[in-house]
Amino acid sequence: MNYDLILEELGEFGPWQIGIALLLWLPAVIDGCQILMASVTGIGPDRYRCQVKDCSNDDGSFLPGNINETLFFPEKNGDLDFCRHYVPEKLADGTCNFSNLSTTIYECNSDDTFYYDSFIMDTSVITTYQLVCDRDILNPLINSFFMVGLMAGSFLFGVLSDKYGRRHMLVVAIICSAGGSLAGAFMPEYYSYVLFRMIAGAGAEGCFLIPFTLSMEVVGVKEHVPFLPWVTYNTLLANFISIPLAGGEAMMGGIGYALKDWRQYQWVISAALLAVSFIWFLVPESPRWLISNEKWPEAKALVEKAAKRNKKTISPELLVPVVQAKPVDEETASVKVEEDDGKYSLSDLFHPKLRMITLCMFVCWPVITLLYYGISYSADKVHLTDDTFLSYILVSLIEIPSYIFLVLTIDVFGRKPLFVLSMLIPGVTCIAAAFLPEGVLFAVLVLTGKFCASAAFNITYMYTAELYPTNIRNSAVGICSTMARFGGIAAPWIASYLPSQGSLPDWVAYTVFGILALVGGTLALFIPDTIGFPLPDTLDDLEKIKKGSKPMWKLAKTEK
Repeated sequence: MNYDLILEELGEFGPWQIGIALLLWLPAVIDGCQILMASVTGIGPDRYRCQVKDCSNDDGSFLPGNINETLFFPEKNGDLDFCRHYVPEKLADGTCNFSNLSTTIYECNSDDTFYYDSFIMDTSVITTYQLVCDRDILNPLINSFFMVGLMAGSFLFGVLSDKYGRRHMLVVAIICSAGGSLAGAFMPEYYSYVLFRMIAGAGAEGCFLIPFTLSMEVVGVKEHVPFLPWVTYNTLLANFISIPLAGGEAMMGGIGYALKDWRQYQWVISAALLAVSFIWFLVPESPRWLISNEKWPEAKALVEKAAKRNKKTISPELLVPVVQAKPVDEETASVKVEEDDGKYSLSDLFHPKLRMITLCMFVCWPVITLLYYGISYSADKVHLTDDTFLSYILVSLIEIPSYIFLVLTIDVFGRKPLFVLSMLIPGVTCIAAAFLPEGVLFAVLVLTGKFCASAAFNITYMYTAELYPTNIRNSAVGICSTMARFGGIAAPWIASYLPSQGSLPDWVAYTVFGILALVGGTLALFIPDTIGFPLPDTLDDLEKIKKGSKPMWKLAKTEK
């Protein structure tokens, strides 16, 4: 039973595949929502202060802007340090004279009561858990721990979906992600909130990783989109699965206009996302996974159901299970032992036929992740708009043109050239932007980097899935994605926190992004192009890809 042969009669993109592709957009939305959720719930006020001790008339109404700002200690750059203030004159009645300040400076700490100025949210994680002053380091840790969750989810859902199937693990990922953020909305203190943020991150990775793989496994690489005759359905689905992810990110900005309390914002969205788990009743198992794991009755029943939905007839001989005949003598036995049966383990990621590919991907994945999230976290320097929620929407939607660009070009130029250039170009633009003042040119260079990083992110998933055999495909994508999270963990620190604390000069972040991108783009030159080949089931299939891979500088459509 060979699914690629079955597709020749079933059709690669009939009503059955279309229905599956559309359903798989729903869990992909969850991943997008989780990526940006903490950015919205973590919006904090620009101005705040701690309560002045032993002042009965300090009821919190005195905030920067409506009192003499000489109360606050000035920093070297002229900004006010809201974590340090001068001690006012204490009066006999227990009140304080805020117009008469001593030279004594008080440093606010986590034991103080804080008063916050109004901002675009009514409450946020910052104000609820008092992540200011000596606790402000806990703010970037929220995104870092989310990345740890993504790392765990990449590995666990990659491996488990190869072992137990795509369909079952998809619903586990949905419940893990939506349930984790739902529980997190009710946590009374910071550390329990971060724990559930990690759990939500683990599930969120599964909500993208599994639909991505499943959407590629239900189609083939031979049939082309009628109105785009150079584009295969495999390419169409592999790139369009990221559109709902970007839509989920943009949706978070839009909902921010309506829900201003962070707990209400988070639980309402999480409850809605939890409802997506109903797709377990509608999405079938991957036919390639069933065949690869020799679940012949289930595979036959699924193909027959798909054929009925597509109004096609499948030849009976295509539904016959592949049974390994027993060797009749020692000579044939030795041949059978050497035969590639498509059964692999995680250790085979470093098989001589895969080792170079795996090592290159272990570098490229974290580089791309650092680029993608690093540029996103430093987007406040681009100044697209003064409206924070609108900025989140625009920065999210700017990803969609990159996915459309890939659909139109990746089956012409191939995977490899675009993969290489999607790292080399932001490498150059980030280094150039590092030494420019903020302005139009700076914004153009940074947004060009974000466009390329978004494209690179999508190519990476697609390219990796096309390089590894079916039996370890999701494991390979999952483990590579696990490696990627090291870049994601470092991103908020390099891009935002350390520069804001004066620990790094402003030019360092983009220079680091640029240099690492150039390294990743160079290593990508050692990976073969997979265009024109079906998804490999064995390492022998991979060897065919290596030998038949087109030269990087040639157009794929010119290949015979």
